[in-house]
Amino acid sequence: MATAAYQTFRGPALAEKRFGSAAGDVDKTRLLALAESVGNMGHWYLDLATGAVSWSDQIYRIAGREPTGAAPNDETCWDVVHPDDRDMVLAAFDRASASKSPVEFDARLLRPSGEVRNVIIKCQPELNDGTPVALFGVMTDVTDAFSAIRAIQDQHEMLDLAAELAHLGHWVWSAHNDSLTFCSEQLARIHELTPDVFIGRFSHPSKIASSVEPEFRDAYRSAIARALSEGASYEIEYKLETRFATSRHIKEIGQPIFDEHGKLIRFIGTVQDISEVKRRELLLKSANDALETQTLALKRSETKFRDIVEGSLQGIVVIRRTRIVFANSAFARMLGVSAPEEVTGLDDVRRILPQGMDADINLFWNEALARRLDGHVQRSLLRSIDGRSIWVDAIGKLVDWEGGPCFLMTFIDVTARHMADQALVQKSRELEELNLQKDKLFSIIAHDLKGPFNSVLGFAGLLASKAANMSPEKIAEYADIVYSAATNVHDLLDNLLAWASVQMRSTEVRFTSIELKPLVDASFYPLKAMAAEKGVAVLNDVSGIGVEGDESMIRIVLRNLISNGIKFTPRGGTVTVSAALAETAAGPAAVAVTVRDNGVGMNQETLSELFSFSRKVSRSGTQGERGTGLGLFLCRDIVERHGGVLTVESKPGQGTAFRFTLPLRGAPVSTTLASGTSA
Repeated sequence: MATAAYQTFRGPALAEKRFGSAAGDVDKTRLLALAESVGNMGHWYLDLATGAVSWSDQIYRIAGREPTGAAPNDETCWDVVHPDDRDMVLAAFDRASASKSPVEFDARLLRPSGEVRNVIIKCQPELNDGTPVALFGVMTDVTDAFSAIRAIQDQHEMLDLAAELAHLGHWVWSAHNDSLTFCSEQLARIHELTPDVFIGRFSHPSKIASSVEPEFRDAYRSAIARALSEGASYEIEYKLETRFATSRHIKEIGQPIFDEHGKLIRFIGTVQDISEVKRRELLLKSANDALETQTLALKRSETKFRDIVEGSLQGIVVIRRTRIVFANSAFARMLGVSAPEEVTGLDDVRRILPQGMDADINLFWNEALARRLDGHVQRSLLRSIDGRSIWVDAIGKLVDWEGGPCFLMTFIDVTARHMADQALVQKSRELEELNLQKDKLFSIIAHDLKGPFNSVLGFAGLLASKAANMSPEKIAEYADIVYSAATNVHDLLDNLLAWASVQMRSTEVRFTSIELKPLVDASFYPLKAMAAEKGVAVLNDVSGIGVEGDESMIRIVLRNLISNGIKFTPRGGTVTVSAALAETAAGPAAVAVTVRDNGVGMNQETLSELFSFSRKVSRSGTQGERGTGLGLFLCRDIVERHGGVLTVESKPGQGTAFRFTLPLRGAPVSTTLASGTSA
């Protein structure tokens, strides 16, 4: 249909064309204009032969123009139609002309101010000998009606939101008849009644107070009275006494609903039973029973069933073989999507099955059909569509859905609880380790520290009382025993103090750049006399390697490991310290330091218990030297504080090699290591 060369003329001309121009018809024209104004509608006429178009005054007003203003021209005639709707309007006119029958469609007008108005256009072709010669139509402004519909939809959304947040039950009071009009299934169950009996017994919210325990009754009545008279919301907790004398602790929230004029029209009471303290397994069982009841109710009212399911905080899905035929909003949120339709649109049902059920979908379906999965609660990891990992408790049941067998599943997100349980297990392990460390420390203090002191005191006492009657050789023998015992006590106290310092979380590892070879030489110095006495050679094979670390702490590690090597190496043996770069995926970033001896070595049983606080594995050296029982634990803690690891290799008769890693000089050091946090 051509759109150019429109001739325009006003409403009276159209009225004359359609209704005549006699003086007696003036009243009809005036009444028509009045009716159009009251009905917020106008009429128009389009001559298909000439392209002339006519609007009534009301069309001008709907389009945001004054009837007394300039007549629309070719461009402004179509400017009133929203740009996105112009092709659709032209197509509708063409369809009316081609079909020779009326058409009706929705469109939008764009006023000069930018305001958009919604209209309904009815178009009727005018025929001459069966040929369309003109189009006559009526345009109705329905913008206000659309706004009213949206307001009603907003009110329904508020009710749906209240039901979803409350979950357990609610009642609705209508101001129209001043009575209860709805009771949910769950609210009736809280009162141990059916919904019909509940509404019959408590026809008005104030009557619910009769089931409230006496000490809460006045407060409940006051809240209800103020709510219904003033439209005031409330939140109250009280104890409920059911018809079977069961006491329940209830939390109730009241929410008013007003119309567009601010008048109270409805009041919603959301009721939650907060006395239930059973674990989640019992909750799942109750939810599954409730879902079974809801499934039966679906045959009577699918709408009511969907309202209940959509109000659930638990994820609910229905599966038929490899397809998801239903999912509620809670499950959609659980999977990280905005609508249940995105869940039912998944092409692979395994995307929503817990781990363990998703390996073989045919096996899963056969197990479900055989009812071997009914009522089985399974905690597992669920993969959300947006990439999150969710721990869920899942329970399912075979049901009849829309004429066929389906598997109905309920999911509860237990991620927070599962992670808390795992953290508790980890804390228990750490506590057990701390207790073992405490027992080890007390054992050392009670036995290993006390024993050498007894030797010192005993032989010192003999020297003090009988030295005058002893030979010089005997005095030297006793003095050597006292010196050896005192040396053991000194080493033990040194290790105890160092270990206690390392165990303090506030102790800071002071990282500096260290040349390793001089540090090894310095660690040899206090042990040279011990090595010389046993005839054991100590060798420093380190050269040209630097590390990042706390020099005093690393010295403790080297001293303990070298001392151990000397102690367990017979005369003529060697203890060698070497170092090499440790390769990583990103290149050399650490140094591996090895303290190797060719002494007596250890068997596999001793190796497996070497770092266990639960066993005492301290042994005597090749000449009966006593160990402190704490040195290796101290070494391990210090190495871990540096972000490294301490390992050991040994075989009986072939010696032992202790190897630990330190950050390479110049490598970045973690701030958590520098603050003293164990790696």
